[in-house]
Amino acid sequence: MLVLATPGGDPHAGFRIARALQHAYDTFEALVPRYCKSAGTLVLIGASRIYLDDMSELGPLDVQVKKSDELVGRNSGLDIFQAVNYLQGQAMNAFISYLTELTRNGLSTKVASEISTRLTIGVLDPISAQLDPMKLAEMQRATEIAFAYGNRLNEKSHNLREGGIAKLVSGYPSHGFVIDRKEAKSIFTDVRRPHGVLSQLSEALRAETMADMSGNTPKVTLGTLQVIFEGEENAPASDAGTGPEGNQGGEPEVDGSGEANPAPPTPAGDPPGAEAA
Repeated sequence: MLVLATPGGDPHAGFRIARALQHAYDTFEALVPRYCKSAGTLVLIGASRIYLDDMSELGPLDVQVKKSDELVGRNSGLDIFQAVNYLQGQAMNAFISYLTELTRNGLSTKVASEISTRLTIGVLDPISAQLDPMKLAEMQRATEIAFAYGNRLNEKSHNLREGGIAKLVSGYPSHGFVIDRKEAKSIFTDVRRPHGVLSQLSEALRAETMADMSGNTPKVTLGTLQVIFEGEENAPASDAGTGPEGNQGGEPEVDGSGEANPAPPTPAGDPPGAEAA
């Protein structure tokens, strides 16, 4: 189980993290207590199952490129493509508008078309001239990085729906777009709400992960969580019934540190109320 909280970062690092987990384990699952944006979402593509709480939030994969004229700040890799698409739409609308108006005033279609073309070029040419072809190519390569890494991770996890990587890379209007659990289900095949011990673990780690996200140094913690299911006779009445593994009993309890803290199960054959050795 990977518990991940990140505002994003280097997509190459995100790929290496997910790839390392896929090499080390047959499969791994991921739990997001709150934020997991950008390159963090790329890491989640390598997981076979994703647990998202009610406050959990993923983000699009549009690659961020450093601004050439700024010390800090980045542009989305989609910005330049959106600009090109916008200019293309505006050029067509302007041409049709000029042509319609001129023909309505009695000019022939041929003459009106020539005038409309010149007017459209005159208005939009200075704007389009500001687009750098080299920058356009750079953005294209940056966008292809997310496609390539996402498809490679999905070859083992098989957790992306058809068209899921395209939606993550280019299907959202901004880099900060909120992808909650409902939206994530349209991208990934196995997205679940954490229940029982996972829900308590998510809640217990939420404040800690949020505090760590503001630091400059990434924090990595390795640990184990021992889960012991208490017997039915010790469980609250509202929790009695079939446990997550199909056995009778309530959900395990977790203390504030994330450690499981219920009583051990009663061995088969002992009378009710007897404790395990």
